[in-house]
Amino acid sequence: MANRIHLVDGEKGGVGKSMFTRVLVEFNQKYDLLYTLIDGDFKNPDVQQRYPEYGAQVVALVEDEEKFFDIDIIFETALETPVIVNLPARVYSIINKWIDEADLISPDFKEKSGIDICKWFLCGGTTDSIEMFIDSFNHFEGQLKHVLVRNFGVCKDWSHMQGHQEILKLIQKHQIAIVDFPQLSSRERKFIDTKRLSFQQAMQHSDFHLISQQRLHTFLNESYNLIENVGLFNDAPNRLVETIPSGKPPQLTASS
Repeated sequence: MANRIHLVDGEKGGVGKSMFTRVLVEFNQKYDLLYTLIDGDFKNPDVQQRYPEYGAQVVALVEDEEKFFDIDIIFETALETPVIVNLPARVYSIINKWIDEADLISPDFKEKSGIDICKWFLCGGTTDSIEMFIDSFNHFEGQLKHVLVRNFGVCKDWSHMQGHQEILKLIQKHQIAIVDFPQLSSRERKFIDTKRLSFQQAMQHSDFHLISQQRLHTFLNESYNLIENVGLFNDAPNRLVETIPSGKPPQLTASS
């Protein structure tokens, strides 16, 4: 069973990377999956601050030669647990350089390290956002698993993508998984972000009314189902497995 590095990317700002990372974190918590969160946005580690449990860390992703290799903490951590990485905007070249220089996705090294890398690519619907996804996929020549996450909280109408022949051919040829990330209503999003809460903290907040709880519950359930359908967590190690004397790890079912 390989540990997996989940890179939440999108290159541009404002496409929903932090929101999607938070959903991935709470998905892992719901199913008691083993993970470590690493927040690459060292100037504003908003995700790490909301989820400091399980050794969550912050790393600076910079071109500076002396600090560039700080990024290795992602790989070193993945030797022990699966990793969820929230990537800030404009680190595309840094991440590519890190993966390329060590040839982290070569089959031989993957077998040796036991570490797989995938990228959840947040897309805001603009032409340049779509083309950034294409560039990222083509850069790794299909060797790095990509999931196209169409953020309906940023763009509600994706019909224009049907006219983008290049990405349609790419999706069909490589069977690229697509996640249609739902919108969380603005009232609930504003409350949660203003108070800098995790989703579960919001659910327990005295000022977060019952109808708001239901909207958030619906958003999370829909998001969890979409993530689960991609299948990248099907073989994820479970935190409870250490307490089980023998037999198979628990199936992917929600904890009480």
